[in-house]
Amino acid sequence: MAQQTCLDYALHYISRYPKTESELKIKLMQKGYFSNDIEKAMNILKEKKFLSDELFVESYVRSELMNKGKPPIAIIKKLQEKWADKHLIMKIIKQNEEDVNSGVRERIKKEIASYKKRGEEWFDIIQKLMRKGYRLWDIKDVINNK
Repeated sequence: MAQQTCLDYALHYISRYPKTESELKIKLMQKGYFSNDIEKAMNILKEKKFLSDELFVESYVRSELMNKGKPPIAIIKKLQEKWADKHLIMKIIKQNEEDVNSGVRERIKKEIASYKKRGEEWFDIIQKLMRKGYRLWDIKDVINNK
C-alpha cells in the first residue's frame, strides 16, 4: 500500500476518533499497511501536530477529570489501556491538579446530592462513592465543606 493511502487513512481515522500514537500504529498494522509506510505517516502527523500523546492526554484529562469530574483512578486506568505513558499521565494531572481536584469535588457534590435525594444514608453514600473510585479524603473534604 502506498504511503499516501496510509496517511489518508490515518488522518481520516484520527479526525473521527482521537488516538494515542500506539493506538494509531496498531490500527494501521491491523489494516495491513507496511511498517515503513506507517512510520512515514506517523512522522508527518507528528510534525504537523495532528498526533501527540501529550495533547491527547491533556485533552482527555480536561474532558474526563476537570469537566466531568470522574474518579482519577478510573481515568488513569483508561488512559493506560490506550497505551498512554503513565509518567506523562501523572505529569499532566499534576500540572492541572487544582482544576482536576475542583472538577472531581464538584462531581462528588452532585453525586452526594443525588444519593441524599433518594434517601441514602451517609455510610452508604460514602461506600458507593469509594466503589466508583473516588478517594476518601476528597469525599470527606466535600462533606466537611458543605
